[in-house]
Amino acid sequence: MIAIVARSRNGVIGKDGGLPWRCKGDLQFFKRTTMDRKIVVGRTTFDGLPPLKGRDIYVLTRKADASFANGTAIHSPDQVPTDAIVCGGAAIYDLLLEQCDEILVTTVKKEVEGDTFFNDQWLEGFTAGDTLEETDEYSIVSYQRDA
Repeated sequence: MIAIVARSRNGVIGKDGGLPWRCKGDLQFFKRTTMDRKIVVGRTTFDGLPPLKGRDIYVLTRKADASFANGTAIHSPDQVPTDAIVCGGAAIYDLLLEQCDEILVTTVKKEVEGDTFFNDQWLEGFTAGDTLEETDEYSIVSYQRDA
């Protein structure tokens, strides 16, 4: 399993259930990476997403009777497909990053205000690998699980 996360220079990953920036390059990378794939998100992240065509969305939620028009409700980490891409939010990363072999981290090169933050402990056990993209606005680095 792999994960994908975008953070600001000061570690923000969200504000009010959404991204507190607009970074076209990161959005294009997210689309290329997740298209025709399974993704797993938490309910708050799902609620903040625009419609994502071309992906099978699994929403990990504690609410037993939850249903989603454009996603499949799941209630346990054991129900996450092993080929899914973990797309957040913070609680989902906390639950699932142990199962990931790779994390794709976009760093948006600005500081923003937010209410959800990147936990540096999420990268423990991973080593920075290739820089996949680099511009004045953002960088994307692949982190691989240590052997």
